[in-house]
Amino acid sequence: MEIGEATQFLESLVGKTLRVAIPDGRLFTGTFRCTDGDSNMILSNAFEYRMPSQAAEEAAIQQAMATGQTARADMTSRFVGLIVVPGKQITKVEVEERRDGPGVSHGLSIRTR
Repeated sequence: MEIGEATQFLESLVGKTLRVAIPDGRLFTGTFRCTDGDSNMILSNAFEYRMPSQAAEEAAIQQAMATGQTARADMTSRFVGLIVVPGKQITKVEVEERRDGPGVSHGLSIRTR
């Protein structure tokens, strides 16, 4: 992809909701505002999601075994507002687009490194 095409592509993402993954397993979702020459990304109205702890996973497994029913270990989340995600830490970026009505999303996935 040439520089002009890459710039145009990034400009088309401004204002869209992105999901950004980092190596420690966290996932950030928020409105893409801008990036810089080091690939740092700024997201507004962002939420941080974390995978369940090992203890929570084990408790869900024990509950499922004891009851014979499905058990869940949910991700935890918190509102973080305006954040900078360091470009060196970004492992995956997904664009969330709503086209076919409320609640239907189509993702475009971009892997880095």
